[in-house]
Amino acid sequence: MEIEAKTIEAIWQALQRPAPVTSRWPNTMDKRIAEEGWASDAELEDYLLSQDRRLDPPAVIDLKTLAAALGLPSRWVFPRPARRNDEVYGFQKLSAVDAAALCIWLERLGFRIDVSELCDRLRGRLTASPYVTGEEISVLFYEENRHRLEPVTLTAPHREWNGRITTRFKTPHGYRVEYVADTDGQALWLTVRAPKYRKRPESKAVECPACGMTYVKGSRTDEQSHRSFHRKLFSIIEPRPHRRFMQALERDLDAAWVDAASPKWKRQEVYDRALEFKRELGYDFPQWALDAGHDPDAVGFLFSDDDGRIIGACSFRPQGHPGERPWRLDWIWLCPSARRKGHLGRQWDRFRQRFGVFDIEPPISEAMQAFLRKRGCAHLIR
Repeated sequence: MEIEAKTIEAIWQALQRPAPVTSRWPNTMDKRIAEEGWASDAELEDYLLSQDRRLDPPAVIDLKTLAAALGLPSRWVFPRPARRNDEVYGFQKLSAVDAAALCIWLERLGFRIDVSELCDRLRGRLTASPYVTGEEISVLFYEENRHRLEPVTLTAPHREWNGRITTRFKTPHGYRVEYVADTDGQALWLTVRAPKYRKRPESKAVECPACGMTYVKGSRTDEQSHRSFHRKLFSIIEPRPHRRFMQALERDLDAAWVDAASPKWKRQEVYDRALEFKRELGYDFPQWALDAGHDPDAVGFLFSDDDGRIIGACSFRPQGHPGERPWRLDWIWLCPSARRKGHLGRQWDRFRQRFGVFDIEPPISEAMQAFLRKRGCAHLIR
């Protein structure tokens, strides 16, 4: 972050002074800021001075300048009026979350700041939010990140300089400070490293040889996404017995058919295999809709084996153009271990009984062409 050279020097000088004994009243100021949801510059100055008087705003830290540099906006806030025509007078304040984020950043500079109580009070309002800002994330994970975040660097505006002098200092709390000035004694930059900071291994994109997903190794979020995708994929290509489907087949042999009136879990099973068909053939979108309302005329079928595993699926669609047969086989997908095992052949007469002579949507694989010739249906190959 770019900041004036005199401010960098003032921070450097302040950090070298012994930290005074705190004079804050436990919980009192944290409670007021959290309950009101806002903090004025004066309130924030009192809050900081009660923890580390070396900050000495605005002599060392100008809160308005620092907040602006960090992108923390002051807003005009007003006492809630009792009636719509009541005249109210506003004040410029930082939100409580932004005030906490500013304090956290000052702690990262090596000052003795503790916003545990304030963050605890604010955290309850944030945990239910599906989306959060960067400042809210710093509040949510304050305790986990404390003294562990990456180094902070303050840089003076660019100017011509000759030679430099580097001085290092370690605070009583373990923060390592590196101060660089030119030969004229003007600050160039200042870097502060947290005592528990450990540089993360360099991230590297890798491709899983089994599922083909590319993810960033070492990224917790990416690795979780990969594990989830990997499990989901192999539950389809290496399926286990599906108890719910087995029970449905025991009650009704036609339970393998899936249409607009079928339960959602059946449509999901067809959809998952349509996704695999899309992935294998490089199509842009799956040829089956999870929501029956978006695809009411399509009829799906779930293939299963003697062990009760769902080993594949296909879909038929009506055709309305002149010269076309009433139905077409839109797509078919079987898991690799079930291919060339006769599963389609065992259902072929069942398909012909329901749909008659139907077209087959191209492209048609060589295996499918061989199957059609063997069945005497070579005329369906287009």
